[in-house]
Amino acid sequence: MSIDLSSAIATFVTESKELLQEMENGLLDLESETSEEHANEIINALFRAIHTIKGSAGIFDFEHVVTLTHIAETLLEDARNGNLQLGKELISLYLETRDATESLIVLAASETEPDQALLSKVDNLVASFSKYIDADTEPSSNQSTNVGTSDNTLDNERWIVFFVPNENVLRNGLDPYSFIHYLDSETSNLTVNTWFDGMFEPQNFDPESNYLSFVLSFDCDKSESEILDVFEFIQSEAYIAVLPPKGSIEVLKHSIQRYQDFDFIIDALRKADDSFLDIVKLLNNEATESEQKPASPTDLSPAQTPSKIHKSKTLRVEALKLDRLIDQVGEMVITGARTNLLAHETGNETLIEAMALLERLVENIRDSSLKLRMVQIGETFNKFKRVVRDIADELGKQVDLTIIGAETELDKTFVEKVSDPLMHIVRNAIDHGIEDPETRLAQGKPEQGQLTLKAYHDSGSIVIEVSDDGKGLDQERILQRAIDRGLVSANQTLQEKDINLLIFEPGFSTAESITNISGRGVGMDVVKRNIDSLRGSVEVESIQGQGSTILIRLPLTLSIIDGFMFEVHKENYVIPLDTVVECLELHEVVSEQDIQDKSYINLRTEVLPFIRLRTLFGIEEQIDHTRESLVIVQFGTLRAGLVVDSLKGEFQTVVKPLGRLFEGLKCISGATILGSGNVAIILDVSALIKSAISVYEALEKKL
Repeated sequence: MSIDLSSAIATFVTESKELLQEMENGLLDLESETSEEHANEIINALFRAIHTIKGSAGIFDFEHVVTLTHIAETLLEDARNGNLQLGKELISLYLETRDATESLIVLAASETEPDQALLSKVDNLVASFSKYIDADTEPSSNQSTNVGTSDNTLDNERWIVFFVPNENVLRNGLDPYSFIHYLDSETSNLTVNTWFDGMFEPQNFDPESNYLSFVLSFDCDKSESEILDVFEFIQSEAYIAVLPPKGSIEVLKHSIQRYQDFDFIIDALRKADDSFLDIVKLLNNEATESEQKPASPTDLSPAQTPSKIHKSKTLRVEALKLDRLIDQVGEMVITGARTNLLAHETGNETLIEAMALLERLVENIRDSSLKLRMVQIGETFNKFKRVVRDIADELGKQVDLTIIGAETELDKTFVEKVSDPLMHIVRNAIDHGIEDPETRLAQGKPEQGQLTLKAYHDSGSIVIEVSDDGKGLDQERILQRAIDRGLVSANQTLQEKDINLLIFEPGFSTAESITNISGRGVGMDVVKRNIDSLRGSVEVESIQGQGSTILIRLPLTLSIIDGFMFEVHKENYVIPLDTVVECLELHEVVSEQDIQDKSYINLRTEVLPFIRLRTLFGIEEQIDHTRESLVIVQFGTLRAGLVVDSLKGEFQTVVKPLGRLFEGLKCISGATILGSGNVAIILDVSALIKSAISVYEALEKKL
């Protein structure tokens, strides 16, 4: 019967990618780390990551992955012991190893053999690591000689291995016997002594728990590291100590502490080697002394050691299951609104009160379910450390990346779709924006350029800023290139913000030559298209000679929002509640004569552009001025007014897409189903504000 490992391999691939990303972040942090203590912590984390990947890959027999990670792990072991310094050259080598390992894992999981180019790259990496290992061989041999001449040397002639798997080793899919069986094939005269603990009463027996520990003795001509390699896949799940011939008594003492039954350990050692008979008395004295001391956590047996398994605070859930949950919560919100409406129609106060409580509970469930899909943007930002490093090295520039607001949360859907636009923006900032060190010094700037990724919440939206201190946008050149390409006419007058936005036009580029980084005019077009698909907006701020900032503004979620509903010509419309600043009666703010043929009002000494939704929707019929309401909305730094017929108030809104037929509709972003079963259109506030401002500016030019 064959075992289906597809699920386990998929989990291995996912976890390995996470470990490799952590490894990349650690390597990049290590390059700029000045604290020795923190640097050692990073190196230990790197070692654990690559060791875990190697062990898991070995279980699935991914040979190429094991080969590469094993030699990389060996060199990291030297770094952990302080025998090797991880400089920039080695960090670059490990970054290449990280990329190659990910490629090998993906190919192995899909049962595809790596091509010759990847195999050659792996061979080159192994050869590069070998140079460092070979250079470090001599000090290692000297160190082992010093240990062998210690005064605490024993007289044993055979190898002894103390093997204490933890309680959960079987539960985690590892069989201790398989390692012992393999050791038997690699050695001679293997003797196995077993000891168990924890099964004091039958009712305490758990068939999935391990209760056995082992003392193994054998003859062989292998080294200690080769013997430990037999147990490398179980090292994180067991206590393993190797006592070589003429070994150290300190290793023996420490290992004996893992067992409570002193008679068992003495019997096992007698069977292992007759020379231990002479030290029985010494060990007996050690045991007597240890009994008089209070037990420490390291003295506990595997059965008594507190288990850390199954105490994780995180749970991996498939994104599809989470999306289905959000959809069902959305339907529950719609049904709740319908039920609440029916309850009010009955006039039953008890029922209305019960529905109000249910509505609050549904709202809490809605908020909790949406938070499940919220992730910190810092994980996405951290990926750009490597991008900045590689591109800066390729272009011969010095760039320092600063990350602000990494803890800012946004919908996972946005995280996945915003990564590609950010990549194009960052690459362009380094290539076109930040100057080379010589130019910066000549201009009185620091030799190292500054690139900042920043995220924060603002007015119900999340804002992502990418800013640099480079040369900024050359607006004259941008405008001239746009005229040459026919994007604007020569006699057309554009504001600075409109000129800056020309860089997002398809095929637009001001680069003199095409490079591996940019110059083809396709990247920024992708940025604009992807952000628009997320109902977001892009703004560009730039000062020539000082730098540029690109702001990406996105809604917090695409699924369920708090809406504000109003009516226009007996039809309901909804906008996000977070965009609403205030609501006013139009006739109380301005008289009908004062806004005749105008698209703006003077509100508290501030010029406020407004748009009549009746006019926007092509409704010729007008209503009395005293019945109209003014909804003031804000998106980012822009503010405008919407003139509507009547206000309906707050409303929980489940966003439903309109489908491909209505994708091109201006100022409309979706629809929702009301409690009555009717459909209400969700308006795009950003587009409405821009329309109001453009109408106002057009009228101003005529005047």
